[in-house]
Amino acid sequence: MDGLGRLLAIYYLLLMRPSPVLGVLDFYVLVPFGKLFQRRYRVAELTLRDRLGAGNFGQVFEGLKNKDGKRNRNAVLTPEEKKRRLVLKRVNLDGAEQRSNFLRAGTMARGAGETGMAEAYMCSRIMRDPLVRQGIAEYQGEFEAEETDGGFTRGTQWLVWKFESDSTLGDAMQGGLGARFPECLEEIMLGRVRENLDEAKRDTAIIRVVLKKLITAVKGLHSLGIVHRDVKPENVLITAQGDVKIIDFGAAVDMCTGINFNPLYGMLDPRYSPPEELVMPKSFPRAPLPFLAALVSPFAWQIGRPDLFDTYSIGVLLLQMAVPELRAASAMRTFNTALKQCDWELEEWRATKGARYDYSLLDRRGNAGWDLACKLVCRRNGLNRGRLSASAALRHRFFLPEF
Repeated sequence: MDGLGRLLAIYYLLLMRPSPVLGVLDFYVLVPFGKLFQRRYRVAELTLRDRLGAGNFGQVFEGLKNKDGKRNRNAVLTPEEKKRRLVLKRVNLDGAEQRSNFLRAGTMARGAGETGMAEAYMCSRIMRDPLVRQGIAEYQGEFEAEETDGGFTRGTQWLVWKFESDSTLGDAMQGGLGARFPECLEEIMLGRVRENLDEAKRDTAIIRVVLKKLITAVKGLHSLGIVHRDVKPENVLITAQGDVKIIDFGAAVDMCTGINFNPLYGMLDPRYSPPEELVMPKSFPRAPLPFLAALVSPFAWQIGRPDLFDTYSIGVLLLQMAVPELRAASAMRTFNTALKQCDWELEEWRATKGARYDYSLLDRRGNAGWDLACKLVCRRNGLNRGRLSASAALRHRFFLPEF
């Protein structure tokens, strides 16, 4: 029995996900070690270019690493200059106090400054995993502007990523990459334009590729204990190489260490959040110190299934990609109101509120896409299950090759 107990302990500490040992090692060893060797940019090294977007907690800009100390704001960049592009996110100054022990306190971010700290932590942690990092934008560190110059303000906090694309799935659905979605992604996702391919078959194939890559990226996050909490088209980057990468981790929560977690509150976008609105039941205790949170994280994960928060969002995104009437941002608000009136029963919503919509892409091959959507966009049952995990979703027949 002693031998069996040791085997079970080893399995729990090393092989269960999220791994307690890896969580403790990362937080207490790799985080401080990484800060010692993290690249620290200086204002004089960078050129601030066009603004790419903005949110509640920060503004995002295209940046350029200067060459020979010269700033370049030319509208058109050379191929060599394009290789030096960055994405720079300026954390908003909202006056909220930043707690020095925030990352060790086992609580949710308060204000833009702490949200920026949480995002920097999440991205850094993901970058340390060679497999999981492939599914998110390449994070390169953070810095504080040491002077006011060139659009930078002294004392502002900046996060830095490699520039991989300025196009999101949201842009594609709104016509920013071509007149018709998902056809506009055909060459990117399928490798070439197929002139004689049946339109419905082609569109389904494109959606299948995008969704599979997105779910694979989310599955990687979940293996670390990270729940994104804001999976939506605007946070899904589409690269020219056909990669699908998740961005914007300000709302993310690390259930392995308790960072950015509070059982009573959560950050969310109501258009894509599930009916429970929280990653864990309200009765779940607040996160203790990261060391203790890591030790109980596999058990807590199996009990609360926080990963199902993200898979609901993925289900809504599948509906939005496949049903033309849902692609507009305003349509999603109407959809959520109607779905709530149907008590989140997707079949009932389709039969009543959405009866006139086009479900042809979801109904192909024996309603494979619709079946997957129904198993993602639904309530949890009493055991905090009843919705597919990322791993289970990838095994769904919707992803079987089409002959």
